[in-house]
Amino acid sequence: MATLGVSAFAAPENHEEFARQYMPESQAVFERFRKDCAESKRLQVSLAEDLRVMNRAAADDAGYCALSEKIAALEKREAEWAVTIKDAFFRHKAGLITAEKLGDADLALAKRNIAWESGVLKNLIKNFVAGFGVPELVEIPGCNYAFGKYEITQEQFRFIMGKNPSYFRGNNRPVESVTWEEAAEFCLRLTERERALGRLPKDREYRLPSLEEWEHACRAGVTTESPVGDTAGDLLRFGWYSENSERKTHPVGQKPPNAFGLYDMCGNVSEWTRTLFDDRLACHGGDWSDCVSNVYTAAMWYKRSPEERFNYLGFRVVLAEAEEE
Repeated sequence: MATLGVSAFAAPENHEEFARQYMPESQAVFERFRKDCAESKRLQVSLAEDLRVMNRAAADDAGYCALSEKIAALEKREAEWAVTIKDAFFRHKAGLITAEKLGDADLALAKRNIAWESGVLKNLIKNFVAGFGVPELVEIPGCNYAFGKYEITQEQFRFIMGKNPSYFRGNNRPVESVTWEEAAEFCLRLTERERALGRLPKDREYRLPSLEEWEHACRAGVTTESPVGDTAGDLLRFGWYSENSERKTHPVGQKPPNAFGLYDMCGNVSEWTRTLFDDRLACHGGDWSDCVSNVYTAAMWYKRSPEERFNYLGFRVVLAEAEEE
């Protein structure tokens, strides 16, 4: 019986070498995990120092707890991905060992099986990598749409659009200096990609929120003028504006969320909506440069032309029923 020589199918020595040969995309996955986790830990250390200066317990601060949860989630995902690679390596190597014992009649079948499994793994990796850029969403009670938990970050925007127009750079900072057309194009491309990957049905789409949807999400059930409280201390705790922003944007999710679980609805950057007034689009919310009166109220909005861009203006998305074309 003829056998398949080891030299014809040289098995990698370990799972790291296997990843380099058969799963090169995994290197990008690990790199993203590590960079995101390192940035989160750096922010956690900085926030812990700020809380120490303010004589506040880290365990009682929503921003610190949110960062801790994010770091734990990233480390868990990295561990799960490492297990996936190791499992694939051992299955692949077992397949090679089996192939070495086969006769000529079964050799072609063995090659096809190994090639098929390798293709499945590569598709798995591509889908996993493609998951970067998908915004986290929060279901709005009593509504048929979900709202972006955070403002769209620069990393998410660059992953979908291939560029980053922002003035204040940072992967986890909100994207800004983005036009309405670019924000709408982001939603369209994200929708098309998620449908192509089979993760989004044709009757759902990503889009910008309307003015009414945005205000409803900002209020989160609060009927008073301010959605965050009646004192300056409340606003300092919940939002980035001229009094505490240091004249710049900040990474998303560093302040406590509102009652719906949405972050940065007050300050950091204002946000585009899809509501049109006299050929101009409504923008909602205060930003890092605003005075307290503009950030304080959930009803504050203004109009901008769709081609304009400013370093205080970004956006977030909603996932809703697709509109008929």
